[in-house]
Amino acid sequence: MISQPAANTPDGPAADGPLDDCGLGDGTRPGGAPSRGTRDDGGVPGRGAALRRALGRRPNPRALASGISLLVICTLLTAGMLAPVPYVIEQPGPAIDVLGEHEDQQILTISGHETYPTSGALMMTTVSVDGGPGYTVTPAEVVLAWFDPTRTVLPRELVFPAQQTRQETSLQNASAMTTSQEDAVAVALTELGIPVTPNAMVAGVLDDGPAAGVLKAGDVIVSIEGQTRASTEEYQQLIGSLPAGERIDMVVRRDGAEQSVSVPTEEVDGRTRMGIVLARGYDTPVDVTISLADVGGPSAGTMFSLAVYDELTPGELTGGQKIAGTGTMDPDGTVGPIGGIRQKLVGAREEGADYFLAPADNCDQVAGHVPEGLSVVKVSTFDEALHATETIASQKSADGLPTCSS
Repeated sequence: MISQPAANTPDGPAADGPLDDCGLGDGTRPGGAPSRGTRDDGGVPGRGAALRRALGRRPNPRALASGISLLVICTLLTAGMLAPVPYVIEQPGPAIDVLGEHEDQQILTISGHETYPTSGALMMTTVSVDGGPGYTVTPAEVVLAWFDPTRTVLPRELVFPAQQTRQETSLQNASAMTTSQEDAVAVALTELGIPVTPNAMVAGVLDDGPAAGVLKAGDVIVSIEGQTRASTEEYQQLIGSLPAGERIDMVVRRDGAEQSVSVPTEEVDGRTRMGIVLARGYDTPVDVTISLADVGGPSAGTMFSLAVYDELTPGELTGGQKIAGTGTMDPDGTVGPIGGIRQKLVGAREEGADYFLAPADNCDQVAGHVPEGLSVVKVSTFDEALHATETIASQKSADGLPTCSS
């Protein structure tokens, strides 16, 4: 879709000699013969005077013009290949064992309930995206990515909303990750008969937003202006309906204790805003913490739920196998589709995974792109993902399990 013409030299030979690729000539014709005005007299008197006249001649205007033109062309081509373009490049990111550590920190920690030893690996998979808000890619990088089957080039507006800043993107990804973790934990606990109660929590606060320094990520909303609501969406609607520019009284639960705060507001697009992102959370007797620095998005839900279930149940869920996967996890246990499935398959295999749990709704993107040695199993719900993992553990293969081609 984007191509660059090869640099062309001016038509015909240069007036005063050959040109290099992006510079001026050396003042001689091919073979080193003097360009004009002198000859090798073999010692004939007058040779020195002729040489002095040749060295002192003025540059040929045609040669100078040709050299300058080529230099300009090379400069424009170089600048064009380095200029930012509105595309993003998706490529395989790391596959991370949720049962292990990431950046020297245990990913999954659980208190308030007995835990059991685990083995093998339950690997969440990621996609590295170049060219998002605050970052750029060049035409050269885009062209190289087009010829790499493990990478995908997409118009930026298909991935990121227009005018979205780097911080807003990070905050959005953090919110999606928080919601994913909360839903995954709730699904696993519900499967084990442990009660969970939904709440609304602050997933992130804009650094330059009105609520900065007042609210914190992790605050659970108890009430707003003395009013309680049943869901995150209803609290969002309540905030939007209040007068902009005035402070809003809230009660939040922070570190287990309730406290009152007064939060400034502003008007954005005709609605009242605090500069926060709310996420769905849950109250539960089991304290589950998932620590993953610099990783965002909702697609690890399926693997989070399996990891929590594994740690809270006797026996080793994976049977020592390395199982990777992806997929969002809805509160009702539905596994949802995600982006970048082809890159995630590659990343999983590169990290040594032998099996991959893929959302059923991504199967059309999986077929024909499975790395050699990787068995891909199709799943639609948490129960199906759990059954697939237990089957792989017991028979050390994915034989008999549904695939994206069956």
